[in-house]
Amino acid sequence: MKSLFLASTLMFATGAAHAGGFCPTASTEVFSCTFKGGAKAVSVCLADGDTQAIYGFYKTGGGVEKEINRPVAEMTATPWNGIGNFISESVTFEAGGGYAYEVWWGAERSNDSEVEGGILVLENGAQIAALNCDGGSVDSDLSTLVERIEIAQ
Repeated sequence: MKSLFLASTLMFATGAAHAGGFCPTASTEVFSCTFKGGAKAVSVCLADGDTQAIYGFYKTGGGVEKEINRPVAEMTATPWNGIGNFISESVTFEAGGGYAYEVWWGAERSNDSEVEGGILVLENGAQIAALNCDGGSVDSDLSTLVERIEIAQ
């Protein structure tokens, strides 16, 4: 229910430096942002009737550096817990070999709050790297994917 509330009342989509361009034609982009002044980007897509999620990390205007395609039913999501002024959600893409990529977004509950986001790189559950999205580049409807994961499980 929290995901439905978030999706319907707290849609954060800045679109300022929208990454775009990665998701397959028959899919829906639910998260994107850029890194390093727009040189690199990440996109998360829902595909195959919302049963598959695709993670793509790539050079803008260039090649894909990391792509992970996972069944939604096998993913981990961390929905907003409903407490506090900072709203955040994340989804985790297991990549094999003990590695995982956690994509997150968050924002203060105010009208002028900037949406933040990024990727946490995990090895055997421990964070080994963190990439923060360029300011103003986060375009997120990650709540939709979080909801699909909750339904599938």
